[in-house]
Amino acid sequence: MVFSVQAQKTNKVQKIDSIPLINGVTVQADVASIISSAFTSKETYSSEVAVQVDLKHKYFPILEVGYAGANKISNENITFQTNGMFSRLGVDLNLLTPKKDQKPTTNLFLAGLRLGMSSFKYNFNNFIITDTYWGGSETLNYTNISNTKIWYEIVLGIRVEVVKNIFMGWSVRTKNLLNQDVTGQISPWYIPGYGINNGSSWGLNYTIGYKLNIHSKIPIVKIKPGSEVKKKSSKITK
Repeated sequence: MVFSVQAQKTNKVQKIDSIPLINGVTVQADVASIISSAFTSKETYSSEVAVQVDLKHKYFPILEVGYAGANKISNENITFQTNGMFSRLGVDLNLLTPKKDQKPTTNLFLAGLRLGMSSFKYNFNNFIITDTYWGGSETLNYTNISNTKIWYEIVLGIRVEVVKNIFMGWSVRTKNLLNQDVTGQISPWYIPGYGINNGSSWGLNYTIGYKLNIHSKIPIVKIKPGSEVKKKSSKITK
């Protein structure tokens, strides 16, 4: 009886992710706020831009900055005026998952969170106080009242590539203040970046953006020698 042993070497391919960590940077402007300020709203105005980074085509950190203000005259002829910068920092998650071995689509269905902040000054003028007992009245003006507001937003939206590297999209968002008005202080009617100060607020954005082709390098596929695999064969002789 004779036994023979054969040895065979195998190569093992290490699988890596073919999507780079940084998969582009999109610069975009909100068209909805510009149209609303120019044509529909007579009391408020706003404009904003954003920069968003594509990480693995899954996570999208974003920075939004803008300028907004308001000029309001009430039925009692009380005037409110404010303007200031605002910013929001957050991240979106792409809810579209490509199938196995399928190239990721450039269209996005996004859900995300934002943390917003605005430091601003505002004026209330032409407060008329009437003394019903003694008669007479007094006009009060409050100017350069400083305030800082912080809020969070929940965002849901879509973005599609209309032509190469040009994207259009819309999003809706609900906004909730994290710091409330100080007792005894005259509250602002409008908060830049947040909207009318009347509890929770909501917003609609319609954006146009351009994607810069900034990518991190994809690692080179590495081939590691595998361990030796032994196969035994036997031959029986008499």
